[in-house]
Amino acid sequence: MGSTGTDASSLEHAEVKPFRLLGSTRLGVSLTGFFGCALVYALRSNASFAIVCMVNGTAVELLTETTSETKRSSCAIEGTPSNNTKNAMDGELIWSKQLQGSVLSAFFWGYLFTQVLGGYLSALMGGKIVIGSAVLASAVLTLLSPIAATTHVYIFIVIRAALGVVQGTVFPAYHTFFSLWAPPMERSFLVGLTLSGAQVGNVLVMPLSGLLCRYGFGGGWPSIFYVLGIAGVVWSLVWLYYVTDSPTENRRIDPNERAYIEASLADIIVKDPSKKKRRIPWRSILTSIPVWAVYCGQFAGDWGAYMMMTSLPLFMNDVLGFDLTSLGFFSAIPYIAYFVVIIVGGMVADKVRDAHLLSTIAVRRLAM
Repeated sequence: MGSTGTDASSLEHAEVKPFRLLGSTRLGVSLTGFFGCALVYALRSNASFAIVCMVNGTAVELLTETTSETKRSSCAIEGTPSNNTKNAMDGELIWSKQLQGSVLSAFFWGYLFTQVLGGYLSALMGGKIVIGSAVLASAVLTLLSPIAATTHVYIFIVIRAALGVVQGTVFPAYHTFFSLWAPPMERSFLVGLTLSGAQVGNVLVMPLSGLLCRYGFGGGWPSIFYVLGIAGVVWSLVWLYYVTDSPTENRRIDPNERAYIEASLADIIVKDPSKKKRRIPWRSILTSIPVWAVYCGQFAGDWGAYMMMTSLPLFMNDVLGFDLTSLGFFSAIPYIAYFVVIIVGGMVADKVRDAHLLSTIAVRRLAM
């Protein structure tokens, strides 16, 4: 009897035709998430560029008995103006290099502790509310950043750490969210499209920050935080209004698309509540060699990415002597390449899996 029901269910799923991706609700959701990821990264990396304009580098160098000419005489790239030209801009804050390092690292101390929490909360409450609330909180903290920075450096450090705490929940929540929205054979593309927004955020925030630093309102560098903070508030409201946790809850989706997504996920999503209450095998997970291999690969990738994100603007300004405008555009180049590879890689991965050229696990290993 049970077998007959299963066969009927499988037959029903088999009769559901794939629904076009172009113009679909799931693509719209992915694109909305794309802009969200762009803002998440822009809100986290803005301080890396803004600090170049916030700090009075001349005063800091005098305090450390090191002159700009001494540092740059051997390292400045030929043809790039150093900070003693008309393009230079010293801020009003006198923070030592150690304090600047503390400011830039504060985000990651907060970010470290909420990764697992983000996955748990999104499973409990839904990815929509976790992502929307986190971006909204990030935007509010960003709007408070100029006041915090000019009041006391340690208040600014606390703000940056709090920003890390709320943003730590975002990317685990995205994965939970797309487990209900992305058909398996489109998942690499849809998730890749959304997550590639992070690199677009870096691409845009660098040159934008350079322009706002020089021409922005409120003294220049504060406008970096205000513009991005307002954008974050607007996006989070759009996300909370437009997006739903699953196709089932969405009133705008085409019924055929809803049926296609639900059928493609039928073997993955367990609808029987009694079957959801399973103990998580933490011991097996923590002693699994493949899990640690993935962890090490992710650690290595993040180390390079975040080192570049936090240190590249300061390095190009202090050591290579780039002016603000050039600094913004040259800092964006690595992220342009990153964005292209993510989009193309996601499409290629889906095609390879769909053509059965490689197994899913082989594709994932190559991607790492």
